[in-house]
Amino acid sequence: MADGGRMQDSTSFDVRFHRASANWPGNALLFQGAGQVLIEPDFVTLHGVSHRSFRFPKRERHRLRMVDILNVRVEGPDVLFHVSDLERRREIGFSTPDRASARAIAALLPERWTDEFKLAYTERETFHDRMDYWSPSTPAIWTLLAANILIFLAMWLELQGILKPPPRLPFKPFPGWGAHDAVLAHAQLMAQGLGRLPGMLAEPKQWWTQIAALGGWGKAVNPAVLKLQLLEWGSNMPLLTLGASQHWRLLTSMFLHGNLLHLLFNMFTLWQVGQLCERVFGSARFIGLYLLAGLCGSLASLVWNLLTHHAGGNSVGASGAIFGIIGGLLAFIGRTNSGVPPTVVQDLRGAIAPFLLFNIAAGFVYPHTDNAAHIGGLVGGYLAGHLLARSLHVPAQPTPRRPREGGDPC
Repeated sequence: MADGGRMQDSTSFDVRFHRASANWPGNALLFQGAGQVLIEPDFVTLHGVSHRSFRFPKRERHRLRMVDILNVRVEGPDVLFHVSDLERRREIGFSTPDRASARAIAALLPERWTDEFKLAYTERETFHDRMDYWSPSTPAIWTLLAANILIFLAMWLELQGILKPPPRLPFKPFPGWGAHDAVLAHAQLMAQGLGRLPGMLAEPKQWWTQIAALGGWGKAVNPAVLKLQLLEWGSNMPLLTLGASQHWRLLTSMFLHGNLLHLLFNMFTLWQVGQLCERVFGSARFIGLYLLAGLCGSLASLVWNLLTHHAGGNSVGASGAIFGIIGGLLAFIGRTNSGVPPTVVQDLRGAIAPFLLFNIAAGFVYPHTDNAAHIGGLVGGYLAGHLLARSLHVPAQPTPRRPREGGDPC
């Protein structure tokens, strides 16, 4: 809300500051919550509440010189700009009630843009415009997320005895498969899990396992039962995949997860990376990339288990496919005619490289990680990415013919 009566030649606006995230603008002042921006001819004063680690929130005021403000832009109801006197955290951002208020604030700030920022900003906007043209939505990623989560839920319900097991399943996870007995068994399990809560505080090293047991999942329930169930649902074990010619396990194992943490981590990563990848490749090509990469990961895991004489190894998870779509994205942005501007290519490579290095290195340290599937999926996805890539360049719109002078328009 503007108020010109507080100070001569000044205008104030009510704004809201945020912690930096993908959907909200951050600010170098660490302000959060409701605040105010006071704009004078030579100064901009920001009023807000700062939130710093290990400190109580504190109401502060920062006065910025107009000559130090540059690269002002409006993104919907948000206003962002740089301040040249801040060395480390240079960006200031906040939200306004509506787009009109954001434009009003930007109109009162300097219009100076640096050449470097103007080029980067223009290229990023071009990239987003091209993705909006080709793939404005991401239905495939939500379908894959739903498939993985629903399969996990169905397996969990089967462990509780709520769903009837397949006829070939040679065990009963809990006594009685009737609805009444299943509810009683599940209630007993939850009561046992609640009784473990004091032990979770006394033994912090085991609290993840105990939380998994609280939900009827994880090794604390019965590792033998869980392994047999994964095999029944289609995990990738060389003795069955090759020995019994059950090659379909290369595909089904991509949609199975060993515990809740495994599922949550994979789905969060898939959601983070998959949205961008689907918009770059398109939904149909993205599904193809996901399946091809996952199959390559399953094959790599199979070969590795045979080479290391672990024919009884039991491999599950979507991580091979997830590494594959990252490899496909690297292949896409590396093509000369991809339509991805150089600034965006540099940003993506800088974000992807640390993720890959950390997770592959962690896979060699943590013994239960199937790094063969990760690396196989990454390589397979990179090769598939070259095959499935398209150009993001938007086709030029035909120029309408001008009517001849004195004649009727055609």
